[in-house]
Amino acid sequence: MVFNATWHPGPEAVAGMRQLGSARELAALVIHLDPDRMTIMPPSDPSQWPRFVSLLRQIRDGADELAAHLDRTGVPGKDGDMTE
Repeated sequence: MVFNATWHPGPEAVAGMRQLGSARELAALVIHLDPDRMTIMPPSDPSQWPRFVSLLRQIRDGADELAAHLDRTGVPGKDGDMTE
């Protein structure tokens, strides 16, 4: 199944690991995009967790790379020019 989506986070957007339900071992990566929410759940089969862990690390590394790029690029000023 192919799934493509684009979101633009609102001012209250946050992300982090969350424990789900009453089972303490059930956790997920939750991204509250204000107002939308995306939850990335681990596979139900623990034998697939190593590949899932690899994906989570790729997400972490990609997010860090994007943050560094945006830091280097600067912030657009009111007139559209990039400023530090």
